[in-house]
Amino acid sequence: MLMMRVTRNITIGLIYAVIASPLTAQTTVVRPGQIVTATATIGRIDLPTRFVALRGDDGSELGVFVPPDLTRINELRVGDTVTITYYESIVYRLRRRGAPKAPVSEEVAASESTASLPGATLSHQLTERVTVKAVDRDAPSITVTDQHGRTVSRHVEHASDLDGVKPGDHIDITYTEAVLATVTRAK
Repeated sequence: MLMMRVTRNITIGLIYAVIASPLTAQTTVVRPGQIVTATATIGRIDLPTRFVALRGDDGSELGVFVPPDLTRINELRVGDTVTITYYESIVYRLRRRGAPKAPVSEEVAASESTASLPGATLSHQLTERVTVKAVDRDAPSITVTDQHGRTVSRHVEHASDLDGVKPGDHIDITYTEAVLATVTRAK
């Protein structure tokens, strides 16, 4: 519930993350999903503005806006612990020039927990085609441009994934991420 705004910012920052694979005609590559879990303590709650300050173990603070459609903000207490589990996966397909485009689609879903304490799940999935602008095998990294002209460079985990990839190639990406936020009552 609290992390919807943070999730939106994560989504914007990560949505164009691209990993390339060897170029073969319409090859689909599925990377194993990654899960990250973090906790923070609620340091401050401002109900009229729907603002919640989360404090990390290192003392850093992150301000979070809780959207109006998440109605259980009034059940939160200063000192409660918020556990956030973040999942992401990328499925991508390299296509030859002239191959039909994948349909561009985007789906977002959010639901509040029905548990005794507030919580929420948010998921986001985007499918779109990007164009490879540059490949740096030394880094290793790839630079792509999306349909809106946004250019993004990303590190590639395995340099071998860049084998056969060149500027001008098209990559269809389905990017999925989900966040689960649960609250534990302060004792």
